[in-house]
Amino acid sequence: MAPTLRPRKSAANLTSGNGNGNGNGESLVQENGNGHSAKPTSKTAKTTNNKHQQEKQEQETANRPRAKSIDQDSLHHEYEFGGPIGVLGMMIFFPCLFYYLYSCLFFNNGYFFKPTNPATITGPGGWLDLAKHVASLVRDNAAPTKRAAILYFSFLTLQLILAFIMPGLKQQGLPVSALGGKTLTYNCNAYTSLYATLAIMASLQYFGIFNMADIIDLYGPLLTVASISGFSLAAVIYLFGDNYRMSGNLIYDYFMGSTLNPRIGSVDIKMWAEIRISWIILFSIAVGACAKQYETYGYVSANAALFAYGTGLYLNACAKGEHFIPQTWDMNYEKFGWLLSYWNFAGVPFSYAYPAVYLATHDPKEYAYPTWFNVVLFVVLTFAYCVFDLAMGQKSWFKAHQTGTYVPRRAFPVIPGTEMKNPKVLQTKRGPLLISGCWGVVRKPNYIADWIQAICWALSTGFGSKIPYFYPVFHLTMLLHRNARDNARCARKYGDDWVEYQKLVPYSFIPYVL
Repeated sequence: MAPTLRPRKSAANLTSGNGNGNGNGESLVQENGNGHSAKPTSKTAKTTNNKHQQEKQEQETANRPRAKSIDQDSLHHEYEFGGPIGVLGMMIFFPCLFYYLYSCLFFNNGYFFKPTNPATITGPGGWLDLAKHVASLVRDNAAPTKRAAILYFSFLTLQLILAFIMPGLKQQGLPVSALGGKTLTYNCNAYTSLYATLAIMASLQYFGIFNMADIIDLYGPLLTVASISGFSLAAVIYLFGDNYRMSGNLIYDYFMGSTLNPRIGSVDIKMWAEIRISWIILFSIAVGACAKQYETYGYVSANAALFAYGTGLYLNACAKGEHFIPQTWDMNYEKFGWLLSYWNFAGVPFSYAYPAVYLATHDPKEYAYPTWFNVVLFVVLTFAYCVFDLAMGQKSWFKAHQTGTYVPRRAFPVIPGTEMKNPKVLQTKRGPLLISGCWGVVRKPNYIADWIQAICWALSTGFGSKIPYFYPVFHLTMLLHRNARDNARCARKYGDDWVEYQKLVPYSFIPYVL
């Protein structure tokens, strides 16, 4: 069926085909055994022939062996991330990298540690000596402590309890092919849980029970506790998971995961970790940097306020839009393995927080900007956030209407234009593709807006260290990789219609550029 371009009139119009469920435009004319339409010469002959033809077809259908439908999403198609060797390298490289950058930030004034004699590996001042020096710093300063463990696991426990008890929207996910088309119910209460968490944090600070500035001092031990937790949870789910879409390679399957929707009761661990854990920890570190500055210098710099503002906006956006997440590719396709477990528990919150660590451990005068530039940064960050929120809102609104799961919700802030009127869509054999609003300009409007926010976060630290710029650099590579993964999967899913879609929306990130 050739794709057609038309505006969407209502949610009902998003399904193609007629009322008999024939969604691919096939003719409903009765055919005979030779594949040609029957043409009786009289009314009696027509009735007799139709009856005999129907009986013959019913008998042939009953005797014909039925082909078993294969769920393509349940099959391992190809290795990603360089296969078993690549993912093993990532599981070793990134934790080591994060400890190295931690050591540079806290013990080398934000500069990279370098070997004094880079020409040698094992000789004096060579690369091995550098590795030993960093390892000794990590051993002496980032070993897990009782206080760090209590703090981290208390936070996890609090978030799990809030996920069970706080009020929220009940939302249905997409049909899960691994469950025979069954949909799962999600209690989307991240928004109320977030503000309950903030109230608890403020109370602990106000009554002197816990000083948020201590998060900076405990950064190293907290990173280690979080890393152990991420590795351990991935192992538990791998060992007791569903063995879904497995490659047969232990290392690769541990990395990618064995389970699509791991749950504790009604709580989906994948969504819980993505929304409640990673971004709340990141924002807590940002607030900790502000508290540390106030404790040390008696004021909070505009730079620290910018980073806390940016991470707070992002966290709020994730929480308020949680009810749209059950319909996303992440929930419907991505399994929960080391990739999601480690990164949500440790990788994302602690590496994205490098600007906060730098701000908290350096005199604000070292990275202070003129007032006008601070204003520019706040404006650009706010604008990028609005575009990001708008793009995500439009996509989520469209998909929710398409799947019949739309639930009205007006959580702060409400960006005008999120709910579109008669958006244009490209009709395909596998369903409509949105080509209106932000999604008619580029294919990934949320990606570019997301990356501009990352740049603003890093710019809050000035230019005294390269380490705070890890997030925008890493995020860019991650977005480019995710874009390639999306293109490959959509090309497999939509076929020729995806080629047509790329002609209608030819640019991924920036119009007429990229």
